[in-house]
Amino acid sequence: MLKSFDVVVIGAGITGLSSAYHIKRMKDELRVAIVDKKTTSCQGNTARSSSAFRNLFSSEVNRKITQSTIEFYRHVQFELGFDLGMHINGYLFLGDNKFLGNPTFRRFVDQGMARYVDEESLCKAGFRTRPSDDEIGLMNLSNIEGGLLGYECGILSPEKICEFYVSELRKMGVEFFFGTEVFPPSLQPETKLDYPGEPFIWQRTTLKSLETSSGSFTADTFVFCTDVWTDGLLEKMGIDGHTRGKKRQVFQVTGPGVLSLLHNSFLDGEGLMPVTILPSHGIVLRPEPQSKSIWVTIAEEYNRDFSVNEDTQPEPEFYERGLFPVVVAYLPQFRDSRVTSMWAGHYAYNTIDRTHYVFEDKNIIVATGSSGSGIMKADAIGRVVASLYSGRKRTTLYGGYSIDTSALGVHGRRVKEEEMVI
Repeated sequence: MLKSFDVVVIGAGITGLSSAYHIKRMKDELRVAIVDKKTTSCQGNTARSSSAFRNLFSSEVNRKITQSTIEFYRHVQFELGFDLGMHINGYLFLGDNKFLGNPTFRRFVDQGMARYVDEESLCKAGFRTRPSDDEIGLMNLSNIEGGLLGYECGILSPEKICEFYVSELRKMGVEFFFGTEVFPPSLQPETKLDYPGEPFIWQRTTLKSLETSSGSFTADTFVFCTDVWTDGLLEKMGIDGHTRGKKRQVFQVTGPGVLSLLHNSFLDGEGLMPVTILPSHGIVLRPEPQSKSIWVTIAEEYNRDFSVNEDTQPEPEFYERGLFPVVVAYLPQFRDSRVTSMWAGHYAYNTIDRTHYVFEDKNIIVATGSSGSGIMKADAIGRVVASLYSGRKRTTLYGGYSIDTSALGVHGRRVKEEEMVI
């Protein structure tokens, strides 16, 4: 059965939902559909993320799109009253004095975005700031001589922010097609001649229809918000999604020692430990108050291939042999802890500058390459997609910020390589 719309968004993760939301808000008369192979929204990598947010980035573009998205989420929770499970509990980067002397960190402090935390305060909070010489030598650890605490940073629930967008989209009349697998499409001639071998190189081509397990979809514009699956869907058309997938794992850890750390707050008002990045290897500790646990994860670079597995599974030994020895060197409280849950997903890496791609090719818009920061940039990226669809050269973001719509594109791209990828 043929289904016809003005816009079809492929992917019901956080980026797809935000893109559909802002396209529909911009032009309410549009017929918009969202297609996803899962049985409901946000069941791909959005649901498997660490679901944390920060505005501490070295790239100006990234700072704008994260700050805007954070402010929008705050608006949704604290002004509209839609609970997103949002906590402004901060981000704490730990390291030695050389690490903390990074000029980018100094700019954050000068701009009032962060402050330094001294070693004495960290010791009082339970950190072991000076591992033994054997630990330092064996595991290549650094001493902790201080920390940088980001203010406008914290955690939220991916399920709840997706629930907000879905509820708004349903009110707007956007149609959802779940359990619908999209097959890699081919371009078709704009003017069909009904001659074998079309399209020929001299014919103008477009994506007229999308074949799926639920039939064909036609649209004037197709928006691919398909994360690590982007290249696989676009390659038959000869369009490069500029994205590589890499497996990432999260381990939920509980225990009396973990519980004692959970409410070591560095920011007034929250009473919750900040998202904490340990020195040397970038291991991330993310508090989860609802389950009284701490999530442990890392974005390791080497000996982790670029590949996408539909049923990617966490590796218990990766935590036991890799993460746990480092964590316990800095936080002995983890010795009596245990892993109570674990999951794995993928980062959709832009391997060049670690920032989203949002670009247009024929009647196709692609938004991908979040590099692990999809949730914290989603609202701004949805606005860029909507501006690109409407032909607006400048995108107005929530909170009064703005960027050139083409800044995140492929041609004429204006983004500095991001240094702070976690």
